[in-house]
Amino acid sequence: MIRKIRFFVALICFAILITGCAVPVKEVPPDKMPGLSKGYIQAGMHDEAAGNLLAALRNFKLALTVEPNNQEAIRACNRLTTEIRSSAKRHYDAGLTFQRKGQYSLAKKEFLTALRLYPDYQEARGLLVSRKQVKIKGHVIHKIKPGESLSKLAALYYGDFRKFTIIAKYNNLSDAAALSVGQELKIPEIKGMELVDSQKDTKKKPVTTDSDSWDWERDLAEAEGKGPSEGNAAALEKDEEEQLAIYRDLGVEFFNNKKYHKASIEFNKVLSSNPDDSVALDYLYKCYFLQALALYEQKEYLAARDRFKVSLKYKNDCQQCHKFMNKCENSYKKLHYKQGMQFYNNERLNEAIGEWELVKKEDPNYKRVNHLINKAQTILNKLNELKK
Repeated sequence: MIRKIRFFVALICFAILITGCAVPVKEVPPDKMPGLSKGYIQAGMHDEAAGNLLAALRNFKLALTVEPNNQEAIRACNRLTTEIRSSAKRHYDAGLTFQRKGQYSLAKKEFLTALRLYPDYQEARGLLVSRKQVKIKGHVIHKIKPGESLSKLAALYYGDFRKFTIIAKYNNLSDAAALSVGQELKIPEIKGMELVDSQKDTKKKPVTTDSDSWDWERDLAEAEGKGPSEGNAAALEKDEEEQLAIYRDLGVEFFNNKKYHKASIEFNKVLSSNPDDSVALDYLYKCYFLQALALYEQKEYLAARDRFKVSLKYKNDCQQCHKFMNKCENSYKKLHYKQGMQFYNNERLNEAIGEWELVKKEDPNYKRVNHLINKAQTILNKLNELKK
């Protein structure tokens, strides 16, 4: 019996010794969990308000790791996931549009943005990687003739003027609009897209380098958010220069076809990146000046005057602009003054007053227009009194 008691006491002492040596595990108190998730939610809301959707989504997901049943975080994650994928789709569609227009560097940027937003976007990844397989078989040399542009060369050799970007990129042109007569350009022959017209005065030559290839590993790394290196920044700058050349050349094409509004849109794209671009400035002056002349011929005098004012922004020493602006204003006042007199003589007093008011708005002192308005208004008042 004594032996049993001793054994029992020893067992109790051993248990006390074991539990006394145990190290307590520190846990986050349950009441602290909501505070931590709230911090992530607030950070996510801040990022979302700033337009940084990816960072916002990360913060809301962190909130869910702390508090998995937080309904606000769940709703935010669902909302942002949908919005991010929709945004990626918009960039993907924009890339397809640029690609159809032959604007490959812009298309590439849109596809990369789509991938950065949604790394599993297989269609965007597939289009980027597919261009890696482009093989250039050779090229022909074309000597520029008067009146030729890159768009005309693309139509001649590829049967599609929109493929002028291929020629621009292959020749590393920094100013596609500034082609000179006698200048030699290489027209690449691409596998699967044979040249339509190989002219008699051109020579086939072997290609030593592929100037249209891309560093796909670098591009995909950028899309996944790893950031450009110093060399990649230079490559992006080169892409921008090439795109400006494309805008210039397309603007010249529109200008030559007398599509001045469309031309001005392209040249303004150039100025948005390079405000001192002399080619864009000169063509924009011509675009607005010629639009103003057309409006002047149609007797749209004030609209013409405003166009001449815009053309002055791009060529501030344009004496013709000042001359035509004065002619527009004088012609406008003369036209409406004369029409007012015709209405007055035909006893159409309200219409006469309306015409003279237009003149008065531009020049209150023009040919006693105030006196005529008052005189017509007095007659109208007397007529109204007689009717009563």
